[in-house]
Amino acid sequence: MSTEHRYFALLTYGKRGLLRYLGHLDIVRVFDRAVRRARLPVRYSEGFAPRAQLSFPPPLPVGAEGLQEMCALDLTVDLDAQKLHQALAPQLRAFGLSKVQVHRDMRGSIWSQLYASNYQALPDFADHADASAIRSAIETFADADEVTVERHTKRRIRAVNIRPHVYELGLVGNMVTMRVGTTEETMVKPAEVLAALGEYLGFSGGTWRRLIRTAMHFRSTEIDLTL
Repeated sequence: MSTEHRYFALLTYGKRGLLRYLGHLDIVRVFDRAVRRARLPVRYSEGFAPRAQLSFPPPLPVGAEGLQEMCALDLTVDLDAQKLHQALAPQLRAFGLSKVQVHRDMRGSIWSQLYASNYQALPDFADHADASAIRSAIETFADADEVTVERHTKRRIRAVNIRPHVYELGLVGNMVTMRVGTTEETMVKPAEVLAALGEYLGFSGGTWRRLIRTAMHFRSTEIDLTL
């Protein structure tokens, strides 16, 4: 009795420069067109307007950069990663496609393996607080048992303790660095961390002038993150 294998490609690319102003749906449309133009053997959704079955990690806010962004592409057959890269790179030239991996029969969704992301942020309060004050705020955050933020939904406002899911927090130059949870249960937005630090410093809001997702972390050792 034969078993149908499932294949997917994991594409690594950059979202830099003016590309940071593209919204998530814009990115999806660009990759969908690239796959069609490359005539790749991919799975498509059903219905009147089938789309290539692409999936992405939690999207960045508009204006944020990503150094190693990823896209998972469902394939109908096993493909050589190098040939796949050669076919897609010209279609995604602006994104600088840096790596293609092909996996077979990985247990569960690729994004179910993602548990944390690293960020660098230049907060607006950096114009008004010196490095020693920001470091003091970071120490206050790190020593706290709870850091509560309000999350607004259509139906209610919910208080959430984000402290357990901020795994690393530091300052390099004037950039706040952090590693935060990325799962549905542990999700922390960089703006929430910046808002908490700003509150310690006497500023409101978690706004930033620059935000960069520098890395993503997966539980599975099958996923190669080296470039």
